[in-house]
Amino acid sequence: MTSRERVLAAIEFRGPDRVPFQHAVFPGAFWRHGQKLVDFLNARPDDFGARNFTIPPEPQVEGDIEEYVDQWGCRWLRRKGYSAGEVKEAPLKSWDQLRDYQFPPVPDDSVFEDIARRLQSPECSWFRTGGGGTLFEQMQWLRTSEQLFLDLAEEPEPLHELADRLVEWNLQHIHKWLKAGVDGITFADDWGAQDRLLISPRQWRYFFKPRYARMFEPIKHAGKKIFFHTDGWTVDIWDDLIEIGVDVLNPQHPLMPRQLLEEKLAGKVCVRSDLDRQYIIPFGTPEQVRQHVKETVELFGRFNGGLILHGEIGPEVPWQNIVAMYEAFDEFGRYG
Repeated sequence: MTSRERVLAAIEFRGPDRVPFQHAVFPGAFWRHGQKLVDFLNARPDDFGARNFTIPPEPQVEGDIEEYVDQWGCRWLRRKGYSAGEVKEAPLKSWDQLRDYQFPPVPDDSVFEDIARRLQSPECSWFRTGGGGTLFEQMQWLRTSEQLFLDLAEEPEPLHELADRLVEWNLQHIHKWLKAGVDGITFADDWGAQDRLLISPRQWRYFFKPRYARMFEPIKHAGKKIFFHTDGWTVDIWDDLIEIGVDVLNPQHPLMPRQLLEEKLAGKVCVRSDLDRQYIIPFGTPEQVRQHVKETVELFGRFNGGLILHGEIGPEVPWQNIVAMYEAFDEFGRYG
């Protein structure tokens, strides 16, 4: 069974030979563990094409904080070694700026033609995904989080214009990825705080759900799969996401009680696990890591599919826990 066949069978609950897995490694983990981690991961190619790892260059900045400006004009601060951070200066300080604000250009067709050639090569036997972008998070980055929550409370007309422009911008990428021949499209928006949704479910359903559905529609029409990552306590919108077409949900499930996960997710949608990156993976013992993987497979992997194993490796994760996690993938990664 190829990796592509394995992932499709897992998503569709058709009993693959084992639970597929996906690497997720922050740059700082390579800087801490060096070539040892590179060799370890390259000996274990995942089912999504992550292979041929190298140690990424380390930014030359003083201290632990680096600053940069992205293609949208957002000024970021982030901890060295991580991929994410916080926007400290947003480009849309006033709605008066929206009319003349230029979105970044969508990559030229030639870029996606090159991607298509690589995806269709005989060596490409893994599950192939493209990026569908973000909506809620990009709106925060363009306005700042604080201002966006005020915007959502007041709901001025330019707020709808911004959201619709972002949907159209994302759709341009989605159509190009589909034409290139991917098997699925990934989306990411962190919708939860530690114990609740960041806005009311009613407002989410009114403002955001129809816009997600619009982005999902061409993917479903093409018969491809939709992946959706969302951090925090997001149980209030799981049913909605599944209703509008999400095939693989990547929630922060360690925050939720097992009974709720069994009721809402297990056996109903394929789950890409988000192993406990707050406590167990970085700060637990290897045995706790092993047990956590085992319990995750027992929870979501009892349905002849429905699970993709995934656990983030950040700079703080000790070597023995990295080894324990992947050994547990091997030991327990079979469907019941």
